[in-house]
Amino acid sequence: MKYIAKSTFTVFVSALFLLTTSLSATAAPKKLDILISPSGSGPYLAWATMQNYASDYTDKIAPVAVETPGFTYNVRYLASSPQLWKNTIIGSGQVVEWAAKEGISPFFPKPMEAVNDFRALGVMSRTSNMFVTLDPSIKSKDDFVGKRVAVGLLTQNEWGMHQRMMLDGWGITKKLKSFDALGPAQNINALLDGKADIGTLTTHSNRDFSFTLQAGPFKTLESAGREYAFIDIDKKDIQSYIDKTGAPFSIQTLPANTVANQPEPVTSFGNYTLLSVHKSFPEEDAYEMTKLWLKSGIKLGEYSAIAKIWDEDTIATIAKIGPENIHPGALRAYKEFGLIK
Repeated sequence: MKYIAKSTFTVFVSALFLLTTSLSATAAPKKLDILISPSGSGPYLAWATMQNYASDYTDKIAPVAVETPGFTYNVRYLASSPQLWKNTIIGSGQVVEWAAKEGISPFFPKPMEAVNDFRALGVMSRTSNMFVTLDPSIKSKDDFVGKRVAVGLLTQNEWGMHQRMMLDGWGITKKLKSFDALGPAQNINALLDGKADIGTLTTHSNRDFSFTLQAGPFKTLESAGREYAFIDIDKKDIQSYIDKTGAPFSIQTLPANTVANQPEPVTSFGNYTLLSVHKSFPEEDAYEMTKLWLKSGIKLGEYSAIAKIWDEDTIATIAKIGPENIHPGALRAYKEFGLIK
């Protein structure tokens, strides 16, 4: 009898342990990695903030911000890593995904077929990539010839890749004295130190440009107390590149005084930055992630600058203009929030 009682008790305890373990496993939110951008960059800080506050809005998922060299790297890495397709989200963009599909060198030596199966969860920002100089004689792209150009990293689509694509397309790269991909802060430091004649800066705006954010290098340039100017790019030159290649760049004209030391409107190029996943990413996870983003986005602006532009209309942009590019789970969230029919 004692043996039977002891055995019964052991079975009971084992069953209770298994039940408790099962319930704990069920209750634990699912970890979803977000491969984003370098530590200290606006997108990385925004998603790191989301990571800290996500539990206030959901018990289903736990997004984790992961530092990477940039969006160009993210697209290449996810496309070549099938083992990540069902649990990984990336920071991306319209142009970088197009370049990967087309095989635009030197960023993508050959087309990456897997990128055709990428789907967006939503839009992080509308960007403007601007050239800047301390030299008042440099007024247009035609004045770049024989000059030293410094940009961000080529693994960063907004800070280096887009600029190189345009310069290559215009046939200017080989006519430069030098082209150096140094990094967002480093390219502006080179400009101030006299080691570059032209640098680059990137802004992030919401969909209607009613709110625009300036990255840290803007402050570096402004605080130096030097006279500088943004280089206006002729709309025809940007449109000619778009027509020739099919690249989904957009032509951006920032109204005067949108950013510091900008007394006149400035025309440049940019696109929408995205959160993207592979189409095999679970629908329920895509739904929960998009819902979390819509619920918490603008509120996170209290803690992260770039999140100030995460209004529902901006996040849902691609769902409105290109619903065929949206993951079905995300589409379900937009319909639930009444953002699309």
